[in-house]
Amino acid sequence: MESRNGTDYAQNYDIIVKWMAEALRGQTLEVIGVKTGRIEDVFGFEPADISVTSGRVDIMVRDEAGELYHIEEQRNLKQVDLYRFAAYHFMGAKQWGPEITDIILASGSVYTGEKRISTGSGTYSPTVIDFSQRDGRKRLEEIRGLVREDKFDNWLELVFLPLYGRETGEERSEIVEQVIRFETELFHGEKIPARLLAATLIISNKLIDKERIQELWEEIKMLDVLEVAREKGMEEGKKENAREMIEDALMEKFDSIPPHMSDRIKKIQDQDTLKSLFRQVFRCNDLQAFEKVLNQVE
Repeated sequence: MESRNGTDYAQNYDIIVKWMAEALRGQTLEVIGVKTGRIEDVFGFEPADISVTSGRVDIMVRDEAGELYHIEEQRNLKQVDLYRFAAYHFMGAKQWGPEITDIILASGSVYTGEKRISTGSGTYSPTVIDFSQRDGRKRLEEIRGLVREDKFDNWLELVFLPLYGRETGEERSEIVEQVIRFETELFHGEKIPARLLAATLIISNKLIDKERIQELWEEIKMLDVLEVAREKGMEEGKKENAREMIEDALMEKFDSIPPHMSDRIKKIQDQDTLKSLFRQVFRCNDLQAFEKVLNQVE
């Protein structure tokens, strides 16, 4: 059986930054053991000398005090990775100034030696968060219990939970899917936003196989469309929003909308029909199936 590591799958980097920003804004990094102010801005780590394209977390965070943090994720951290991060750190300092704190989210098999690089010209000393020392299974069960008792509200921890522990292969994949299923339940219970679920999936993308993560990614995109629909007031009878959300959902699921289909949707006046069509987007496997439904309601 093919190893479940997902290393050949990478989401669009702009999407990674978007979802992580949605999850982190207004929060602090204390959940991972770093004391910060509330996060106000999240943006891509792309100094002029580097183009970031891989499907991993590599972002800049600015808190309310103006402090900058570069957050980098590394599975199976090795000493050689620290030299690479050091190069990135100083390139980032060239663009944003020297007051940057590097945070490395380390998981799996983590290098246990000195995590500081010193030369005659200076020192690189990042903050390394070793998630391999945390028990993911135990913590997930603890959180489940606290949620049942309505005593848990530190939802940001769920984003990092897939990194906890030393498990590999099928065992790791199993933990990740348990976390994602739990978060999906929380979303349907209106306890967390779909954006937090998406951030968790980004953190998990090297921990489960390519096909499964693609399936989960599509499911979460659809959940987010549903959430945005609620935010825009589709259920409040706003026809303009309803038409727009149908088209947004079609674009998310099928990547395109034929012009004639878009024109027909814009002509529909009945709010109940629009709501029904919106739900049908999620039930149709292709545009041809959706068009058959559209033909029936006109």
